[in-house]
This record gives sequence, C-alpha cells and structure tokens, in this order.
Amino acid sequence: MQAAEHLKLLLQLQLASDPSAVLHLSYVLSTLTPQCFFPSSHLSKWTTRINALMHSKDPGARWAGLCLAHKTSVYSRTVMIEFAHTWLGVAIPMLLKSEPLPTLKAAIRLTRTIFSSAIEVSEFQRQVSTPNVPKFSSALISLAEKYSDLELKVACLETLTKLIPLYPTTNRSSHSALSALCLRFLNGSAPAPTDGRLLKAASSLYATLHLTGGKVGAANIWRKSLDETLSFAWGAFLSVRTTFPSEVRNAINGLAITNDDPISSISLNLDRLRCSVVILNDLLSATTHRPVQVPVGYLVKLIAALLMCDGEEKIEGFIDAEIRAMEVSLVPSLWEFGCQMLMCLAECVQYHLDPYLSRLASMIAFRLEQNMETTKRLSFLDALNTLLIHCHTLNSPLIPTRLAKAVLPSLSVVLTSAPDAPSLYGNVMSTKDKKGKKKARNYEGEEVFKVSREVVCQTSDDGKVLLAALRAIELLLHNPNLSAALHSLTSRILLAMLLALPKMSPALLSVDPSLYSVVYQRVQTICIELSIGTTSVMGKGLPLIIEDVLTDGQATYSQRMFDLLLHPRIPPLVRSMPHVEALSLFHVEESQEEIDAREALELSTSKPKPTTITQDITMEDHSASTAAPVIPNETQTPIIPAVSAPLAFSANVPGKFQDIQQMTASAIPMEMDPIRSLAEPLVEVTTKKAVYSQVSISQTRTIHAPIEDDDDEDMPTINTESDSEED
Repeated sequence: MQAAEHLKLLLQLQLASDPSAVLHLSYVLSTLTPQCFFPSSHLSKWTTRINALMHSKDPGARWAGLCLAHKTSVYSRTVMIEFAHTWLGVAIPMLLKSEPLPTLKAAIRLTRTIFSSAIEVSEFQRQVSTPNVPKFSSALISLAEKYSDLELKVACLETLTKLIPLYPTTNRSSHSALSALCLRFLNGSAPAPTDGRLLKAASSLYATLHLTGGKVGAANIWRKSLDETLSFAWGAFLSVRTTFPSEVRNAINGLAITNDDPISSISLNLDRLRCSVVILNDLLSATTHRPVQVPVGYLVKLIAALLMCDGEEKIEGFIDAEIRAMEVSLVPSLWEFGCQMLMCLAECVQYHLDPYLSRLASMIAFRLEQNMETTKRLSFLDALNTLLIHCHTLNSPLIPTRLAKAVLPSLSVVLTSAPDAPSLYGNVMSTKDKKGKKKARNYEGEEVFKVSREVVCQTSDDGKVLLAALRAIELLLHNPNLSAALHSLTSRILLAMLLALPKMSPALLSVDPSLYSVVYQRVQTICIELSIGTTSVMGKGLPLIIEDVLTDGQATYSQRMFDLLLHPRIPPLVRSMPHVEALSLFHVEESQEEIDAREALELSTSKPKPTTITQDITMEDHSASTAAPVIPNETQTPIIPAVSAPLAFSANVPGKFQDIQQMTASAIPMEMDPIRSLAEPLVEVTTKKAVYSQVSISQTRTIHAPIEDDDDEDMPTINTESDSEED
C-alpha cells in the first residue's frame, strides 16, 4: 500500500507537468522500487503518463518518458510485456529521426531491454521481437555510420553484439552490412590510434557474426574470419618491418605494403596489427555451436615472429634512417602484442599447445634474461604464468632452470643491500683534509633517522611484476626437471624474503600498503609448501618457517599450517635422508654450480670474516734431556661462530630461531687435545642478534710424554722352527 501511495504522489507532484518531469527525473528514478509496480489502481495512470511523455513535442519530455519506460521494464516484466509493442512503436522511429543524443541513447537502452528480457515467451517473440529486431538492427547500423559521437557508436555496437546471439537467424540478412560496419572501425587509424572502447566493441561484434550462419554454417564463417584476420595481421606486421630481413615475407599473401607515405604507413599498420590481435583474441574466445579447427601452428608462427623481433638486424642496401628509427621504436609494442596473443591462445587451446611449449618458453626466457622496462617484463611474466598454468609440465632439463634464473632477479629486489660498516658502528671522524674542511661525522645509530631509503616497488607495475614473479617461481618449483642447485638457491631466496619482510615497513616495500600483505602471504605460502613435502622432513629451514607461522596474526591459518608441518598427512618415503643440496642454508654447503648461479644474480651472502688463530709451539730436543716437556700456560681464544641463519642475500636479516641449548665456557671439558680443539671449534646456535661471539677459554695442561731410546731396545726374537702352514 505504501508503494502504491508513493506512485500516486509521484504522479501528482514530480510528474504533474512535462517541465517538472524533466526537472525531477533523477529523484523519481532513484525512489522507484519493484514494489511500486505491483497491481494497483495507480499503475494504469503511471503507464498512461509515460506514453504521454514519449509522445510529447518537448525533446526533454520524450527523453524523460523513455527513461521512465526503461526503469519500468527493468522492475516489472509484466508491465513491459503488456506495453512493449506501444513503446517500441515510439522508440524505433526515434532512431531514424534527428533527435538529441540523450534521447537516442535512451531509446537504444529501452529497446535493448525489451528484446532481451522476454526471450522465453514464444508469443511475445512471434508478435513483437521477430518483426522489430531487423528494423532495430538497421537503425543501429545507420546511427553508427551517421553520428561521430564515440559513446553513441559504442552503444550501437554493444547492443548489436548482445542481440545477435539472441536472434541469430533474424539478423542473417544483415550479415554483410554488419561485417562492413565492423571492418570500417577495425581497419586502423593514423596518426591517432583507434579508441580502445570502440576497438573492443567492434571486435566483439565481429567475433559474433559467425552465429548468423546457423549451426551448420557458423563453423565455416568463423574459420574464414580467422584466416582473413590472420592474413591481415601478417600484412600489417611485415609493413612495420620493412628494414628488417624476414623469411616469411614472400610466403605470406597478406595486405599489400603501401609505400606512398612511409611515415604515416608505419603508424597505420601498427594500429592495424593492434586491431588484428584484438580480433584474433575475441575470435578464439568466441562461442561456437559445433567444434572448429583452430590453426594453432599458424598462430604460433605469428606469435613467434612477434616475440623474436629485435632492432639489430637489417636488410642490405639503402635504408632510410628515419624509417629505421621508427621501426626500431615499435619493437616493445610488438612484444606486447605477441604476449597478448600467446596468453589468449594458451587459455583457449590449453594442452593442444604442448608441441610448441618448449619453443615458446625458450623465447620468453630469452627476453626475461635481458634488461627491459617494467611494463614489458610484466607482459612476459604474465605470458609465462599463463603457459605454465594451462599447459603440461615442461619436459626439458634446461628450460625450467633457465626460466628460474631469469625470474629470480625480480624477487631479489626485496632483499635490500646491507649497510656499510661505518654507518652501523660509526666512528667520529674529526680529521681534516688538506683544505681544512672537516669530514662528515657519522654517529652510532644514525641510520635510524635516515629517511632516504628508496621504495622497492615505486609504481603499481613494479608491484605487479613482483607478484607475477612469485607466481612464476611457485609454478617452476613444481617442475621436477628444475636443477637441484637452482632449486636450493630459490628456496634460500624465498626463505630470506620470508625473514626479511617482517623487518620491513609496508611503506618501504610499496606506495600501496595492501601490496605488503599480499606479497608476504604469497611468500609464506610458497615456503610452507616447500616444507610440507616429504622430502623436506627435518629440513634445516623447517624451524624458521614454523616460527614464522606461529608469529603470524591469523590464528586459524597458522594453527592449520603448524599442524601440517609437524604432522604430514603423507607418510615419509622409505629412503635415506635428502642431500644437503635440497635446501642449503650455509655458505659452506653451497655447490660450485649454486655459487655460480648466485653470483650471476649478483647476490651476496652474509658470512663472517675469516679470523686467523695463532698458537706458539715450543720445540725442544728430547735427546738432550730426559725431563718431560711442559706446555706453558696459554690462554686460547677460539672463535665460536654462530650457525648462520638462512643466507640473507644482500640483506642483514637476523635469525629468528633460537636454540635453548647454548654452550658456555664452563661446559667445555678440561681434558682435550689442544690441537684438535682448535681445528674443531665449538658451534653455537644462532641468536636473534646473529653476531659472532667469542668465548675466552683458559686451559693449563701438562703432557708427560715418555722418552724411549731406540738404541737400548731389544731386537724381537723370531721362532724359526714354527711353521705357519701346519695346523
């Protein structure tokens, strides 16, 4: 009852006159609810008022009537079916007249809502939709060609894209006009490129035109559209590589290269190539009623040509320097187009891309090994992740290792460089130089007040690169063909990141505070996954990961992970313990291959400086005296190194695991070989300060060595009568 009364008040106040309806339209639309259109005595008055506004001579009133009719159709399907024929009789003719743009857009919205809301009502389809859909499609084509307003063009194309799957046979007669309309917007633009919204709308419409051929002819139309677009893409690609040698130039019969104006031709063909990539992606993602044959080999050939572009090779003969410079500048754009096509193709064909997986992965690894901008690196990382997710595991012993080496530099940026010694233990420099000026004074603890530290991820793209690299490393660690040395190095880097992130401020990681938690959770998940496996039981990194899980703020998640780490759900394999190479936490355990990989990544380890231990040894001639030599009282000061925490690459990351059993000087046995005690120093488990302590041990030992004279020793007697062969 209250909703009906509200409808009555709107009719009496806000909609009493045409100017009032235009003025209060926003308020009326915001207060309407589905309950307002329940059967009542005021509902007929409401529809009558809408019809009066739609037939008004005032353009504003007609616009208000169309908006009210659209809102009514959204909230009440019954009212829409009852008055759809009347409203369409007013809205469709408006599209053929010279109406203001807001009125045309309102008429398009109303008509689209009517045609798409009652598809299952057969009688409505027969009486209303079938006669009016062709008229509506023709009106939209005319509007898109006639008006230059971008929003109106996009609205027309999006409406056609939505109607064709609903009424494919009804729009069959308009296939040629629709195809010409799409290609008009997809033919490229120069010097300004095609607008992104218009490009997406036209490409989406072009990717649905094959449905007009029915269930039988749709597959053939789709394949024909794909082949034509692929040829168009090859022609555009070769047109922007005129100064580079190409093996496929004579084999591709694509778009002819225009040489009238090379400068404008380059920008035009680049936009054509961009349009072709978008069309190919939409065609691969389109819905077909029957299976179709996808030319995977030809698509991979185009992708490989885009990814392997560079600016070094050149053709023989005369080359225009200006054209050459422009074509070289387009190489990063070609890489991006190739990555976009590769991602879409991998998502669509998935395992059918396996025969080309090694080749594509090698191309991505080659590009990631080079220094490039963040945005370009992000494209290759996204393409790599898509390949690893949607295809089978790489069956190669070299490519996964090569990919991991190329991805690791994107993760090592989190590990900040260690500060210099003077900044940590600052000595006051009071000396003067030759000019009499004092040097800068560095005081202890001064680094706390320094605010000149650079943010690791200064832009949003840097944060995306970090997340994409973490995802890629996680997928590569699942590959059994990854070399043991690089698997160990990757595990150490991830563990160092896990220990370094809690010591880092979120503002120091990125300008976006939310990135810190996402990165930390991702790193923690990967480290836990590495420790849960049966091969990591009793691993040296397990205590560190357990303590990190216990200190996590998420209680439920931490308890579950802690339980998995201590009580694996899978029994351990019946075999010997894993080798040290599985997870090396000490620099002394690094293999030469792992050291080479770490140095290639420009990563250093935090290890103590070697300390030389000297000991005076007194040597005497034992034959001169029979007195026993006495080693004088000597204070031995062996260096007791702490067991290093996981190697903090380019960072001073303190250890988090502290053993409760710490050895003291009093616990050292007094009777010990002095030489052996120096060769095998005691080891103390690392503390949270991770400093190398020195314990002074004083020992006084007297060794009584018996002196025997070799000349006085009796010769041993030999029993010549004995026979060893006799029993």
